[in-house]
Amino acid sequence: MRDMFGLKIKEIREQSNLSKEYVAIQMEITINDYNKIEKGKVDLKLSKLDRLVKILGAKKSEIFKLDY
Repeated sequence: MRDMFGLKIKEIREQSNLSKEYVAIQMEITINDYNKIEKGKVDLKLSKLDRLVKILGAKKSEIFKLDY
């Protein structure tokens, strides 16, 4: 299930025309750690999720809305 959220985060990032590098810098994490988020290999704390959606210009509900 985490990988589905990661894919959604990647999709929103790409729609916003933001690079992985830019988002990682804004989140104050490494690009490697950001890649793990998009691959669904980590659980995001709420504070990190809040920061991520702000950087992406998205809403949390967009990340949890899964397209089946």
